[in-house]
Amino acid sequence: MGCMASAQRIGVSTGSSVSWPDTTGSKGETVVAALARLNKEISESERTYPAARLAVVTTELESMQQEMNTFEELTTDLTKESYAKTLHQMFVSLDLYRRPLLASENEDFVANVNRKEMRRLELNWLRTRYSELQRERRGLHAQILRLRSLYTQQQLLLESLWGNDLRPGTAQESALTKASALRDALASVSAKLRAAAEYAHAAVRLLDDALPAWKLTSVGKSGWERTASCADACRLLVQARCLERGARRVLAAPAAPRAARTLRLALDYAFTDVMHDHKYERATEVFVEFKEALVHLIESIHQVLLNNLENLAVAEKDVAKCRRELQAARVNAIVHKGLAELKYEPKALTRLK
Repeated sequence: MGCMASAQRIGVSTGSSVSWPDTTGSKGETVVAALARLNKEISESERTYPAARLAVVTTELESMQQEMNTFEELTTDLTKESYAKTLHQMFVSLDLYRRPLLASENEDFVANVNRKEMRRLELNWLRTRYSELQRERRGLHAQILRLRSLYTQQQLLLESLWGNDLRPGTAQESALTKASALRDALASVSAKLRAAAEYAHAAVRLLDDALPAWKLTSVGKSGWERTASCADACRLLVQARCLERGARRVLAAPAAPRAARTLRLALDYAFTDVMHDHKYERATEVFVEFKEALVHLIESIHQVLLNNLENLAVAEKDVAKCRRELQAARVNAIVHKGLAELKYEPKALTRLK
């Protein structure tokens, strides 16, 4: 995710230009070779677009932090086993396994308990994902710091050769800046679309696991087996809903679609709905509709992403072309000044920082 154009001037005070002793016979690269190497390393470092990805990650972290603040009343984590046991113990204490009609009468009470437990599951997911994004952000920061270091080295090298004089390749430098700006804008869109697609794909995979677990609730031989299967299905569906919300988060689309809102309500009443065939079938339809909505979202994202990637590929070619032309202009100027064989001395540059 391109951080900046290679032609961008980085504010580094050099004081005055420097000349290196003629060390033609010594080992090391020439200033021409150093300029080419730095240009190549900058290009390779920008190839993964770390700045665009960092912007997405930073926005996600800020949004997730705000969301986690709404869970202040929840302090303890919820495990897979404790979730099922909590609902099972409630069913036993209320004698709901043996009296399905009583389960219908108490479905709102059960739904309230389940809703609170599912919020713990959501908080678990948010905390885990938040930690993952924090680690990724640290890695992206390291990449960008290295990229900035490369730009600084390039800037010092150029200023040591020309000082405050007008540099060669001004027109090419301007063209590179414009091409890089377009490339970076397209990379920013691509980063958001890719992140959203990854979330949606992960949600569909969880639904593929959740639906078989949900079907087991209707064939369980005991109340505990049905409750355990229902807890497994609900846990996976809650995670899928979190992933769907993650896709909307990176796309800056906070409003939940109808399928997501319906899913939330169906999950609240899942443990009592499984005891009645018609309610069970309706809940199954809701889960399938949510999956279909996710598949539609993926298809929509892919259509836009493919078009974006085509434009991004063209923009990358323009950046590469401008960078080659600028490099050629600078090398020709160095040769014209008779400095083609001048050795690159990083220590001399270090003293200028």
